[in-house]
Amino acid sequence: MRVTQSYSTKSLLRQINNTRERISTTQRDLASGKRLNQISDDPENIEAALRFRMMLKHNTQFEKNINNATEFLTFASNALNDSADIISNVKELAIQGIDSTNNEEMDAIAKQLDELVQELVDAGNTRFKGRYVFGGANVTSPPFTIAADLSAVTVNPEGIDGDLKTELGQGNIDQYNITGQEAFLGNIDTFQTIIDLRDAFVNRDTTAINNLIPNLDSALNQTLEANTRAGAKINRFESLLSQYQDEDLKLNEFLSDIQDTNFPEAILQLQGDQTALETALRALSRTVNVSLVDFI
Repeated sequence: MRVTQSYSTKSLLRQINNTRERISTTQRDLASGKRLNQISDDPENIEAALRFRMMLKHNTQFEKNINNATEFLTFASNALNDSADIISNVKELAIQGIDSTNNEEMDAIAKQLDELVQELVDAGNTRFKGRYVFGGANVTSPPFTIAADLSAVTVNPEGIDGDLKTELGQGNIDQYNITGQEAFLGNIDTFQTIIDLRDAFVNRDTTAINNLIPNLDSALNQTLEANTRAGAKINRFESLLSQYQDEDLKLNEFLSDIQDTNFPEAILQLQGDQTALETALRALSRTVNVSLVDFI
């Protein structure tokens, strides 16, 4: 069959246009570093890429939630450490003064206990990013208030109990707070115990002092147990965060394989297409009897 000049010209023009489109696409892929920029680029793999991107987006949110919960609990744990130290100091003072017959010494211990109960209230009112960590579900108001004469510590009337929860994964919603109730008022009222001990020193009541020492042990155990629960949650959250970070690495690898430009391959493709384009342009120039310069 005789091939006409018109057919040859049209065929060369189609080849030139197709080659130019490939060159444009390859240049775009090299410039962006991505070979998937729109659905038409690779319909088969774009769905997988979108799925991996969504999984990474969800993981990012879960990781943010875990970090916030871990930081919140870390502040609570530090405050519980301080509280345990305060209670230990109170017990040391009680033991030191139980056999004292020196009124000045007992008065001095009573004043130290005043300072320590205020320090304990401050620890109980610890805040993280403006939120009271021991307020239970009520994070906007101080959980504890000490009377001006240091005679009593009152609890926020709106409550200091209730769980703070966050989403740590699909269908995984968990508590991330230690309430003031369980840390300071669970089995024993730690604040009142210290106030009673202070009053016993003021009244020189060594029997009361002696009877309050076991309560201090209970108060210390209560605080330590609350801190143990906080530590266990922190460890679990950190382990979960590590799992997400490992998963992110794998997802990013999968995503890179699908969507990232293979630079060596793309450069070879670009060089080949540029050579093919030049060859086609020269052939077209001969076919229509015009120079390459005139054609461009």
